[in-house]
Amino acid sequence: MQKDKQLHLLAGLALSLLAGLFVYPLVVWLSWSWLKVFVMMGAVGFGLFVAALAGAVKEIVWDWWWKRGTPEWLDFWATVLGGVIGGLAVVLLKLLGG
Repeated sequence: MQKDKQLHLLAGLALSLLAGLFVYPLVVWLSWSWLKVFVMMGAVGFGLFVAALAGAVKEIVWDWWWKRGTPEWLDFWATVLGGVIGGLAVVLLKLLGG
């Protein structure tokens, strides 16, 4: 796997873990009505959503609109794959942690 794709995968993994384990409980706790769609996703879905959104924004805004890099579909999908792996890790951590 190319170094660039590895970095995208790691970024998606980190974002998914952080969002699923630390941001999601805050979203649940706030219980604002407009956040209910995120609460329905669960920690895993929320983490994957954050990773996919970040990957899309990076490719569309940073690389394509601002011309700061080369927009690539595989970069986006590598980020999403990292988000999926992070989601699986969140499930395992929740199972092991109680």
